[in-house]
Amino acid sequence: MKKLLLLCCLMLSLPVAARATDEKIDPSAYSCAELVATGGFGLTPLYAGLQIDGYAAAAQGQTVAYPTIIPLLEQVYAACRDRPTEKALTLWQEARKNHPAPGDSPWRADKTTCEQYDTEDDGSGFLIWLDGYNRQKSGKPGSVLESDAALNAYLEACAKKPESLMLDVMRESLN
Repeated sequence: MKKLLLLCCLMLSLPVAARATDEKIDPSAYSCAELVATGGFGLTPLYAGLQIDGYAAAAQGQTVAYPTIIPLLEQVYAACRDRPTEKALTLWQEARKNHPAPGDSPWRADKTTCEQYDTEDDGSGFLIWLDGYNRQKSGKPGSVLESDAALNAYLEACAKKPESLMLDVMRESLN
């Protein structure tokens, strides 16, 4: 019941999650101690988890975002409690290898266009995930989540190019 309530709360708050705040993290350096300090509940761990998962997916050559990230987040959070000095990314990559592949999803780094972006249908979560994915693939720390201005510029650029891949527009807006 507790997991169901948490999932419902997180799903309701996802459109808010795409707002750029001081919550952008460096997925390659985010420590288990930082994840555990969030308490494992609420928007901050989900936000961090989405960025780390996108980063991990790109590192593993996977282009599909997990539609349900909560089981991965719970697994990594539990492992991080026992290994606070580890990087969360290391444990996330292990968890992702052992988690069933997401299968077909509308949220794909290599196929999702700007026209398909919809904050009402978990698109905000995908945008956060895609930002982590892009930072790993590009090897650059630039992020559309740096500030509200950067996020708004990206969303405006995407609106002007509805047929373009969200990832391509992200890369263009960060140059």
